[in-house]
Formats: sequence, structure tokens, C-alpha cells
Amino acid sequence: MSNVALLAASAEKTQSDSASTVAGNTLGAESTNGNLTSDSASSNSNSSSSSATTTTTTDDSASMADTFLTLFVAEIQNQDPTDPTDPTEYIDQLSSMAQVAMAEEMSVEMNTNSVLMSNLQVMALGNMVGDEIMVQTTSVDVSDQTIHGRVTLSDACTNVTLHFTDDAGDDYTVDLGEQSPGQVDFDIDPADYGIPPGSYQVSVVTNTGEEEVPVEVAGMVTDVRIPLDGGTPVLNVTGVGEVPFTMISQFGTPDDDSTDTTA
Repeated sequence: MSNVALLAASAEKTQSDSASTVAGNTLGAESTNGNLTSDSASSNSNSSSSSATTTTTTDDSASMADTFLTLFVAEIQNQDPTDPTDPTEYIDQLSSMAQVAMAEEMSVEMNTNSVLMSNLQVMALGNMVGDEIMVQTTSVDVSDQTIHGRVTLSDACTNVTLHFTDDAGDDYTVDLGEQSPGQVDFDIDPADYGIPPGSYQVSVVTNTGEEEVPVEVAGMVTDVRIPLDGGTPVLNVTGVGEVPFTMISQFGTPDDDSTDTTA
């Protein structure tokens, strides 16, 4: 008889033998459960949602392990004596079960750590309000204040120009002159270049045709917004507007040796 057939026969016999026992114990179990109901309800009402989630996960894992062991023992007991199962197969099954249990535990720990990291991140961002930072951006909000920023060049250039373009298509340029590869800090007074207050797209043009030159602008964090849908926290930075916190490139402002852009 195959292992599957033996398992089925064993299960049917076990159910038949247990039927009378279950029926006989029902009244006693109901009486005992009645005495325990109020105590259990009082105890459960004090459990937090996080504890409930952890307990449920643990109970599910324990239930799965118990089911596996029950089936595992039944398989051993009901194997064909004339053709016993190779012991290495049992070892493989136990190893697989252990790996599944370990993976579940790691998943629970990773989820817990993720929540903790998210909470710490929010707390850290909240403490940034009032701090000066630099963010990578393609747009700026021009006012009467000096714009402190930086561009990063891959190659040496004999001519580097900043372009400020408004929604109407008007373009204002700032010549940064000849520059070596690397970071180029700048300070720009918009009034010196006739750039009126407003929102602008900012870009860089070089004589070498370098594309997508990163532009960073300094500003103060005025507030931090945490999206209700759990999205990426957003910083409101003076001179830039709202930017994802992932666009932060520097804490603090550029060095004092910025490029002279006096018109």
C-alpha cells in the first residue's frame, strides 16, 4: 500500500476512534470554557494591535509547525515496512521546514525593523526644520535674496553658463566663465542679472556640450510634510520649494570661496 493510502486509512481510523471521546468531553469543555470566558476577555482587551499582530504571526507559524510534525510522524508510522522510505528524504523534509520557519522569522524581523527605521527617519527630518541644506533641483523660486548653489562638471570647460527660464519662455543667463572639472560653487544676486522674482527652471550649458549637469541650491528647511499615503517625506526649502528628502545633497551651505558672478 502506498504512503498516501496508508496516511488516509490512518486518518480515517483516528477520526473514528476520536468521535466518542470528543462527544464525551464536549459538556465538560463547555463548562470550563464558560468559566474562562470573562477572564480571557479582560486579558485580551489590554493587548495592543502590534502585540496582536505579532501573536497572530507566531500562532500561525506554530500551527504550521505542528501540522508538519503531525504529518511527518504519520508518514513514518505508516510507511511500507517492505519498502521503507530513505532516511535522507526525512532529513530533507526537516531541513526544508527549518528553512521555511527561519525565513518567516526573518520576514517578521525585517518588517519590524522597517517600521522602526521609518519612525526614526521621520523624527530626524522633523529636527531639520530651520537647518540650512543643499538639494539637487531643476527649479528655483527667485526672490530678492542671493542664490547660493553649485554645479558639478565632468570635464574642464572654457565657458559655463547658467540658464533661468520662466513659464513664458523668457531666458536669463549667468556666465560662470572658465571652470575645471568638479564642483563649482556660485553666489548669484538676481537683481544683478535682471531676473525678476518668480519660479524658474534652471539648467547648465557648457562649451563641451555636457548634458544633464547637476545643479544644487542651498536653502533653509521651513517645514516637513509626511504624506498620508506613506509616500516619501517632502521638505519645503526656501528658494527651491518642495523637494523629496532623497534630493538632499549636503547639510550646511557651500564654502565661502564661491565663484564670483558679479555682473
